[in-house]
Amino acid sequence: MTEEEKPKRTSLRDRVLKNISADGFEEEGREIPVVARMTKRVVETLDSLVAIGIFKSRSEAAAALVEGAISSREDLFEDIRRQAASLSQQQDAAMKEAQDAILGKLK
Repeated sequence: MTEEEKPKRTSLRDRVLKNISADGFEEEGREIPVVARMTKRVVETLDSLVAIGIFKSRSEAAAALVEGAISSREDLFEDIRRQAASLSQQQDAAMKEAQDAILGKLK
């Protein structure tokens, strides 16, 4: 079998990212730290993924798994984001109305 005939091998990391629907996962885009408490079992799993070389750190493993979970249900999470934005606009409007009412009585 020549070099050209050999099937291209994908890395274990690439296969894991594909399976968790995080194939577009890029470390460079991760700039916001998030602190989370996790069970010992979850941390051991993250550590195992690091130990076998799939991820460089617990942080990278956790980020990829969370991103994969969200991207696997993008339709659901897009709806949640829209609802949260609408709620935020309603809260802003209510706050402005309350401030106007309070400031109007102070004049």
